[in-house]
Amino acid sequence: MEDDLHEKLNRAREQYAAGAVAEAVRSCVAIVESCTRSTDPSLVAAAATLVRRPLDPLLRARVHGLASEALALLKSVGPAGQEQAARVVAQVEATRDVFRAQDPIDVEAGIDAELEFVEIQARVAALQDPLRAADRLALARRAVALGLAVGDREMQAWGHLWSMDVHAANGQRVELLGELAALTTLAERLGPAWQSRVLLVRASQALVDGRFDDVVRLAEDAARIGGEHSDAAFLRLPFTFEAARHQGTVKPLLEAVREQVEQLPFVARTWLCVALESAGLRAEAADEWRALAAHIAAVPVEAPEFLMTIADAAEVCASLGDEDNAATLYAALLPYEHHHVIAHAHAPYQGPVGLILGRLARVLGDLTAADEHLRSTLATAEEIHALPAKAYVLAELAAVEAIRSRAGRAHAHCALELARRLDMAPLVDQLDALLGTGEQDPVLTPREAEVAALVARGMSNAAIARQFTLSERTVENHVSRILAKLDLTSRTALALWYERR
Repeated sequence: MEDDLHEKLNRAREQYAAGAVAEAVRSCVAIVESCTRSTDPSLVAAAATLVRRPLDPLLRARVHGLASEALALLKSVGPAGQEQAARVVAQVEATRDVFRAQDPIDVEAGIDAELEFVEIQARVAALQDPLRAADRLALARRAVALGLAVGDREMQAWGHLWSMDVHAANGQRVELLGELAALTTLAERLGPAWQSRVLLVRASQALVDGRFDDVVRLAEDAARIGGEHSDAAFLRLPFTFEAARHQGTVKPLLEAVREQVEQLPFVARTWLCVALESAGLRAEAADEWRALAAHIAAVPVEAPEFLMTIADAAEVCASLGDEDNAATLYAALLPYEHHHVIAHAHAPYQGPVGLILGRLARVLGDLTAADEHLRSTLATAEEIHALPAKAYVLAELAAVEAIRSRAGRAHAHCALELARRLDMAPLVDQLDALLGTGEQDPVLTPREAEVAALVARGMSNAAIARQFTLSERTVENHVSRILAKLDLTSRTALALWYERR
């Protein structure tokens, strides 16, 4: 057996000398996988250190994973492996990703690794509140260390994925991509389920960038590789929907969204509300919202979908001008101002919380708070290259600052240029109307013009109803007709249109 391993090692040396670096790495991985505690430690170390630090980041991650597994094996051997372990420690250090935190964590000998991992998994599930991110990150690193100590790749993979969940919610894109390289090398050996999760992470990052065609392609590939009941199969529609929402092509997906929502908890109907609103079906969205509004506060904070559900509800609330519920949702989201709306690193990215807070602050008439939220979020969006989020923030700033001002028009023009480049059709139409670059607007009735003016001032439907002694439902109907006439999709768009007038 050991003679065969030495022969494979010689073949790997020949591959490396011939420049076939990837093949040499694969050969060395196969060698270490075949080694046991009885294998000559010098053979293990030789296989782990054969390939020097490659320039290719993904190949370097493979070498780092190989060296880490070899080191765990050598440490388990006892004194016989210690001398060779020093060589491998140097290889681990030489190939580490400087963008990923890799704090050394000791794992006690004789520990029941499976029991501890299950306990870690339970604690991670109980700490889904984004404000407990530091605790989850520590548990994730412990899972990686545990997996390395006992040679369990799936434990390592879960640890990397949990770390990425934290980085995604915190807007730490550099750190996330460092973890992704490590996860990718593990997924290659763990099979389709993990390979599909890697593709979903890449799809989520494509949403951050605004590469919407890539989002759909990667989600489809992930579902095909993962299989019928995989995470990827479940998330294919949410990814496709999120891309469609930015591009204004939601309507064909409505029935699929309805069908999937029926299988989820009741508060998941906030997704349906967003879909109806995005498709221009405001009356139906308002009906759904009336049934949902009272239940949003009951969403458990330990649910991974907590922030996503609250954020979806806030988007609908802001669009409908629901001032009463806007105040409740604003208070619920405020502690998460610097977080991002994403349930997992391999789930759809929905943008920064600060953008939603800015919209809610406008509904509540607090333009100072809206401006502060939006300016802070603009810096965050630029820092992580979240281009769709940047376009939306610039459009909101144009509304807050008034289009008649130089700053307002500058924000609107920047948003329009970016929205056109990313093919964000609804935002392009909204900004064209704002800047007067679209077709002539239809004429509003005197009452519609009065309602439009008050919406532009940031008044809620309830406040407008009180001013005109109308029912709130009547005001909702007026707003819906105004938006339909002007071919606009939100109260923000209406406010921008009115400023242009």
